[in-house]
Amino acid sequence: MTTEPKGSIRGELASLVLLSIGGLLMHWRYHPIPLPGAPASQANIVPFLLGLAGVIGVPLLLSREKTWLTGYLINGFAVITGTVMMGYLGISGWSGLPGIDTVIFDSMLPVILLSIPKLIIGQKILHHYRPLGMGRMFTPLWWTRHFFYVSAVFTTGKLLGG
Repeated sequence: MTTEPKGSIRGELASLVLLSIGGLLMHWRYHPIPLPGAPASQANIVPFLLGLAGVIGVPLLLSREKTWLTGYLINGFAVITGTVMMGYLGISGWSGLPGIDTVIFDSMLPVILLSIPKLIIGQKILHHYRPLGMGRMFTPLWWTRHFFYVSAVFTTGKLLGG
């Protein structure tokens, strides 16, 4: 049983856009895009384009009743995949057991923590379109399981030499 969406999700969409702009700016900081004459890697265009998609594409998909589910899934899996990748890249350079200052200031933990609210905003948007939810799918537990699935696949790939 579904009911018609009530109220507005403008605040949620604005929050998602602002978080995504922050993420895009952080991508720029860690992965500078090659400007004319700059010695940056062409591979850095990919994180820039993905960040741009998060700023423009995902909110547009989420704002329409026919495409909100696609935007919701892209948003959620972008957060999960980004968390796994940033977590790995953040600790890959450590040698030995890090101290608390290393974990807080020299890892990607702050950036990861800033991406988690995008999942919460996605849940609010899901409940806008489906006030009763979608059963067992797309709950916080569902997203947590998928975080572990993506982590396991990534870890297995790294252990097998990927």
